[in-house]
Order: sequence, then C-alpha cells, then structure tokens
Amino acid sequence: MSTGQIVLLTAMMLVTGAVGAITGGNSLINVPLMITVGMSPRQAVATNMFAVTFMTISATARFARAGMLRSRLLVPLAIITIVTSAIGAQIAVKLPETVVKIVVGISMAALVLFIALYRKAEPPAPTPRRRLIGFIGTTVLGFYGGFFSGGYTTLMTVLCTVCFSLTMMQSVAITKPINLVSCAAASLVFFAGGIIDLRLGLPLAAANLAGGWLGAHAALKGGDRFVRVLFLATVAALALKLIVWDVLLH
Repeated sequence: MSTGQIVLLTAMMLVTGAVGAITGGNSLINVPLMITVGMSPRQAVATNMFAVTFMTISATARFARAGMLRSRLLVPLAIITIVTSAIGAQIAVKLPETVVKIVVGISMAALVLFIALYRKAEPPAPTPRRRLIGFIGTTVLGFYGGFFSGGYTTLMTVLCTVCFSLTMMQSVAITKPINLVSCAAASLVFFAGGIIDLRLGLPLAAANLAGGWLGAHAALKGGDRFVRVLFLATVAALALKLIVWDVLLH
C-alpha cells in the first residue's frame, strides 16, 4: 500500500470516525475501502477494528464528561460484550478467507433488511420481557461485533432504544463504551493472531481518535433531535450504498 493511499484512508476515517461516533456503521465503509486498496478481508476487518477502538475511546470520554453514561445498565452489557466479542474475533481468525468475505457480505445484506423492516421512532415502555430480549440481543450482537463490527453499533443503538427504553442520545452514548470493550477484546485476539497491519492501523487510529471526539461533541451540542436526524440519514445512506454498490454493482 502506497503512502498516498494511507493518507487518503486516514483523511476519510477522520470523517467516518466523527459520523460513526454518533450513528455507527462506519466499518461498513472502512472495510470495503481497505479491501479495495489491496488488503485481504481478514486483515481489513482486524486493522479497522484496531483503529475504531480509538474512536470509541475518545467518544466514550466525551460522553462520560457530559454525564451521559448509565452505569447500572452499562456494566452488565459491557461484561456480556467483552466475552462474546473475544469469541467472535477468535472465529474470524480461524475461518478461511473466503468464509470471512461471505459473512461480511451477508452481514451487510442483513443490515439493509433490518433497516427496511424497522419502523418505530419512539422507545416503547420498559418491561422485564423487553430487557431480557435486550440482553439476549446484546449477546448475539457481541459475537457479530467481534467478528466484523460493521453495523454493530447501529444495531446496538436501536436495541438500546427498543429494549431498554433509552432516548436516541442516551443510546448513542451508552453504545460507545460497549463498542469500546467489543473492539478492544477483538483487537487483542487479532493482534495475537498477527493480522493487524500497524503501518496502516496507527494513522487510522489517530484519525479515529480525533473523529470520535468531534462526533461525540457534535452530538452533545446538537441534541437529541440532531442525533435522530443524522442517525436516520446515515443509515439510509448506508443502506443505499449497500444495495447499489455492494449488491447490484458487484
């Protein structure tokens, strides 16, 4: 990979990191771009996971500074996530390259279907059943988050809104430390497997660190309405990108 490609990817990830700190879904853009410039699917997933870890660090710090994190819910979700994400990453390390590519493609298609079917705009009233479904969903998404991460935070944001009755802003905030433990656990497994490209990963990590802080700051300044509008617009754009670029044109 040339120096020019690394600079271009770094600049783009500053932007995707800022947007991803609010909406998630940035891995759905990052990973295909990294594959396009010559990385293998497995190495692209691993290097992106390492870089995104730093976006979650700065975004978590910004939301924590604003008092947006609810520790009573955060602790059990984080415990579930760190275990399942490590297992998901271990699966990604051991699976054949072609299988990783197929799973990435299926994940993208599944996210499009989920977005198309989900219509609710306001969080429903909390019930024990919804909370149970929320913890089960967190477990399932934890495996997926450790394996690929593309769309993971987006789905977790919707899950927290639907099952734990959080506002969109609260959901965006709490998914950052959850994504942090997911990315950190997976990155440790990927690092042990020797599949993280640090020559690219380090500048991308710096871009994500800055982008995460900028995105979280913009969310707090813009308020819940801004977050909701940006979230819906970004998810719609990602769905269009997946349908047109990843499905119809490839």
